[in-house]
Amino acid sequence: MTSNIKKRNYVTYLLLSIITFGIYHIVFWNKISKEVNLLCEGDGKKTMKYVFAWLLSIPTLGIFGVIWKARLAERLKTNASRYDLKFSEGKGILAVLSTAGLLFLAGPSIGHYVLIKNYNAMGEAFNEYNGLADPDEDKKVHFFTDSEEDAVEE
Repeated sequence: MTSNIKKRNYVTYLLLSIITFGIYHIVFWNKISKEVNLLCEGDGKKTMKYVFAWLLSIPTLGIFGVIWKARLAERLKTNASRYDLKFSEGKGILAVLSTAGLLFLAGPSIGHYVLIKNYNAMGEAFNEYNGLADPDEDKKVHFFTDSEEDAVEE
């Protein structure tokens, strides 16, 4: 049975990563790597679990982590067409954001946002294609809707 891909929230990820001193960051990307393998199944590639990439980042002074996220972005971009999606952000943009973006301190955060946005788009298409409903849909609060009818339609 195919499992439902859960939509991830960037702000929640950021706050929990700060509160847990980076532990949630590792758990979050580890889950993403597992689900990307499901989303991109059949492309002949496998995304390494993030915990191993994080461990390899320590002796390489973060370089391996940048490579891991760049490869993840490229894999999402390459497989987007399977779900009638198109992502312009690939490994080049993620590498620039993660390295040159450090000068402005916002680059890695923007890179994470882009990865999560693309992952969510692909996950939503995957769920729709496989007829999987969001199990938490009835619990969601829709802040930016005009009426209750609009909230139900989303």
